[in-house]
Amino acid sequence: MAYEHSVDSWAEDTDDFCQACDDWTDADEHGNCKDCGIAYNTVDPFLTPSVAKVYSSPAPSVSAHGDVWGRTSGFTWGGIGSATASAWGSFRSNDTDSARMLQHKRHLDSLCKVVDPTVKHTLNFASKGENYSNMKNGTIYVDGTLIKHDDDKLDIVAGLSIHEKLHLVHTQPLVRWQKIYAQDNRLSVARERLLHSIGNIIEDEYIESQLAKTHAGYVTYIDKVKDHFFAKHDIETIKGNAIADVLNTLLAMVRFPSTISADRRKRHAKHIQFFARALKDALVDRESTLASIQSIYEYINQLVVEEAKKQKGASEEEILERADTRMSELLEGWNDDGLEMKDEHRKQIMERLIEQERDEAKREGRYADERLLTDSLDKYGGELADYDMSKEHIDDTLAKAIKELDDTMYSEEKWDSGRALGLKQGTKVTWKNQKANRAFEQRRYDETVQEMKSQIGQLKRRIDLYGDTKIHTIRNQRRGKLDKKMLHKIPLGRPDLFKNVIVDEDKPLDVCLLVDESGSMGSWKMDKARQTAIALREALKDNQALNLWVFGHTADGYDWGANGETNMSIYWSPTYQADFKAMGAMRARAENRDGMAILASAERVKAESPSIGGNKLMIVISDGEPSAQKYRFHQGVPHTKKCVKHLEGQGWSLIQVGISGARESSMAEMFSNYLMVDDMDTLPTKVSKIIRKVIKV
Repeated sequence: MAYEHSVDSWAEDTDDFCQACDDWTDADEHGNCKDCGIAYNTVDPFLTPSVAKVYSSPAPSVSAHGDVWGRTSGFTWGGIGSATASAWGSFRSNDTDSARMLQHKRHLDSLCKVVDPTVKHTLNFASKGENYSNMKNGTIYVDGTLIKHDDDKLDIVAGLSIHEKLHLVHTQPLVRWQKIYAQDNRLSVARERLLHSIGNIIEDEYIESQLAKTHAGYVTYIDKVKDHFFAKHDIETIKGNAIADVLNTLLAMVRFPSTISADRRKRHAKHIQFFARALKDALVDRESTLASIQSIYEYINQLVVEEAKKQKGASEEEILERADTRMSELLEGWNDDGLEMKDEHRKQIMERLIEQERDEAKREGRYADERLLTDSLDKYGGELADYDMSKEHIDDTLAKAIKELDDTMYSEEKWDSGRALGLKQGTKVTWKNQKANRAFEQRRYDETVQEMKSQIGQLKRRIDLYGDTKIHTIRNQRRGKLDKKMLHKIPLGRPDLFKNVIVDEDKPLDVCLLVDESGSMGSWKMDKARQTAIALREALKDNQALNLWVFGHTADGYDWGANGETNMSIYWSPTYQADFKAMGAMRARAENRDGMAILASAERVKAESPSIGGNKLMIVISDGEPSAQKYRFHQGVPHTKKCVKHLEGQGWSLIQVGISGARESSMAEMFSNYLMVDDMDTLPTKVSKIIRKVIKV
């Protein structure tokens, strides 16, 4: 952009617009307005020291669009980077809105952390289409309605998040200054609003200019935001009074000057020339920013005062009319009650009403500037200044769903083909901690413990034997530690006076119970699988040498998943024990992608295991073959076999426990070790025996 034009030439005064009348007029032979007689080029007489200093400063150069700062074409700072939300990975088009938005929320949160990790924040979606940051508690609220239904505006939301984080990083000094200035100058509520609005407009540009110095690549996101809110919205469509119109001119000059039309340049030439001078060095440093805000505030405040003078209180005729109306209402009330008002009383009351209306007219004139200012602030493009244009809101149902999902520590990851052992589709894995949210789920856990009290006790007694340290002493050795019991035989010259102590300690064992939660596992099948899980948890929970994970798996689910996903539920693990009754919520859901579930379970166990070098056992409870989107028998069985062999090569022991409906031929093809359970009542006992066999107790 070329910066060759003086702002005085860019926003020229014309002979047909009077700043005093704020209207198009004709000039007389002396160059004065024919209507008010004031010279078109007259300097405003209401200068404060701050305003006078700005008026007397040299005119800055501006671009063809009136930019005083040398910004890029999108009126952003620094070169436009390449970072976009598309680099975060692919997002699901068919997922539930809650899961999709939660993932976005976490990405946005990470983005804000990078901006400045030393300034703490919490990021949330605003319930209405608004964006703001709470300076007291560090909470950022961004407009989630922009991505409520799709990801088309994800870059914009990213820019909004960054912008609000920048406020937390930079804006505290402005907040302190505004409070001191308002107190020292005894500003009314309306004038405090005016100061805040002007400060916010300039501060927004200041903080975005700082981003270019520290994270230039993120400027892309700001560019997207400005394009969305300013380039695609015509400021001329924002209708208000004369003061609101001036505020909109200031807003456009600071944030996106190309929106200033030729007509506005003529109408507001004086204002533009002043604003440009005030803004010229406004972003050099914090002190300059505050000086700019102060001078512009004092300038617009005087405009308010002058404009309010044009607004007179009610005329005498209007006063009498108002009093007469009130008198008629009083008389009507008396008549309804069957009362008659004497002429003498009527005259007295009328005089009193007229006096009251005269007092009210005086008050109207006295506070005309306050009312004008309040009306102006309500009508100017404040929602645009705050990046708030959406009329939508996030409904309570969606907000609750996002929170509930977030509380479960929901996470997801896309596996590449190599990690998925050749699988190219259906390689997304999601995880969430399950909870017993409903009373009957908690009750179901407690009832199961009581029903299986005997089996749990038996298993626990056996399992408690595992992990005991056994010490063996071998005596009469020629080397080792001197055996004190043999000291009396030293005079005999015997060489076998030593002993060796062997400590036999059980290696830690990681046990993973993986339960098929596909739709075919409904009713009594799931009841027995649930019983098994609960029994194992109760029996193993206190043994330090045994670590237990209980996972459920489904796929392509309607609960929180989508087509092509393997959905993993965490019911119990060394890292998740907050809701041990979560197994009461175990249930049949959708489909099953067994190979991916087995691989994902093994990875998680390895990552979370508190023991190093321990043995690992995975027990898979299922009623059939794999069955999911593009993962039926001919794809699922070979892939599951490959996954089992891969883990066995890493030292895992895997056993499938097939329950009613499972085909032994399929089990034999997928697993080296398997067990058919025809009598479902024996399932918990059979699984217990498997563990006891492995640990040899």
